[in-house]
Amino acid sequence: MQLDKKNKLTSPKPTTREHFQPFPFSGNAHIQTLLGALLDASPLEFPSKEVIVPVSDGDALLVYDSKPAAWTPGLPIVILVHGLTGSHRSNHVVRVGESLYRKGCRVIRINQRGAGPGIHLARLSYHAGRSEDVRCVMKFFQNEADPSPQFLIGFSLGANIILKLAGENEETQNLAGIVAMAPPINLKLCSDLLEKKSNQIYEKHFLSNLITETKKRQKFFPDLPPLHFPSNMSIRLFDEYYTAPRAGFTCADQYYEESSAEKYLKNITVPTFILTSKDDPFICFKPFENLEVPDCVTLCAQNHGGHLGFFGSDGNGGHRWGESKIIQWIEQHLVL
Repeated sequence: MQLDKKNKLTSPKPTTREHFQPFPFSGNAHIQTLLGALLDASPLEFPSKEVIVPVSDGDALLVYDSKPAAWTPGLPIVILVHGLTGSHRSNHVVRVGESLYRKGCRVIRINQRGAGPGIHLARLSYHAGRSEDVRCVMKFFQNEADPSPQFLIGFSLGANIILKLAGENEETQNLAGIVAMAPPINLKLCSDLLEKKSNQIYEKHFLSNLITETKKRQKFFPDLPPLHFPSNMSIRLFDEYYTAPRAGFTCADQYYEESSAEKYLKNITVPTFILTSKDDPFICFKPFENLEVPDCVTLCAQNHGGHLGFFGSDGNGGHRWGESKIIQWIEQHLVL
């Protein structure tokens, strides 16, 4: 399946099953989360080149640009944004990006500020509210003579960022659609969930990677303020001692309040698809229960799926229902 010059799909689109159904004996939220993270753990890379995109404060992002041979300005651009402690090499980012690249889209995979192999390019680190960084990438790749429709796909923390971006009252040219998978739209409630005893494995995983990232950043920028982490570390304390002050917030609560996408959703004016699961171990579902959103926003809430899991038949021979679902949504909106 490819795109013609008018962005129209030239062959019938496969249809993903409407509702997610886990494989037998795999419906548990933690099983789904771990299967989603561990199986197919090394997806194949696809042709790309490194591009450095300047952002604010003298920092820059390292992004990976994958442009099909037949792509020309005016054809779609898809920008993918990873989650906490991820990178352009995150498994779901690579799989979804590779699929859309093969369909003729130009695919941009962002390493958020100071993430992955771009850590040496940024004194500051990424966080859940850095929508301006994604906006800089969008502007960098827009073509004034023949504008391309731009789609944003975000995963977990990256999903919160792009929803916030879409709901901000700032001009974002050529934004054609948003896909947000497992967005933590209320950061405080999600932080509270991570502190539960049943989620210790996830919190320890994130903390270990976050602290490793911060120490590595100190080596590239030794003039940064020294690090002081208490022995009883949690995600909330990390945000209190590191994320918030380094990003200009007074405390973790202010960071959570100003960066959560929940209050921005009502302002979204472009087609938006939000995919989440009610049993996600650390993405609180409560904010979605009585969520009032514009008609352009579709909330697809499944009973099962864990965090970025959705490991089950997609009805077309694949076993990653969630990724198939968001690719199908993008395909349906490529006719402009």
